[in-house]
Amino acid sequence: MAELPLDCLTCGACCREGSDGRILVPAQDLVRWRRAGREDLIAALQPGHFGEQAFATTPEGACVHLGTPDQPNACRIYPLRGTTCREFEVGSWQCLEYRRQHGITA
Repeated sequence: MAELPLDCLTCGACCREGSDGRILVPAQDLVRWRRAGREDLIAALQPGHFGEQAFATTPEGACVHLGTPDQPNACRIYPLRGTTCREFEVGSWQCLEYRRQHGITA
C-alpha cells in the first residue's frame, strides 16, 4: 500500500514550534525583505538563538504568521517566508517529530 504524501495545510506543527526563537531568520532574508519593501516583517522579529533574529511567536508558541481566515495552517507570508521555512523538508525526521509531538499521525 502506497503512503500518502504529507499535507502541510492539514498540519502546521513545525510552525507551532517557534517559541523561544527557534524559527530563525538569517541575514539574507532581511536583505530580501528590505528590497521587497517589507520593513514590517523585520520590525516584527524577536531575538533568536545563536545571535540571529527569529519570527515572533504567539503566547502559545506558534509563529505569528501562521493561519489565514481560510486555512488555519497556512502561512500568511508564504511567498516571502524565511529561508528556514523554505528549506524545511516535509517528511524529514524533524517534520515527523513535530507531527508526533502534536498528535498528528496522518
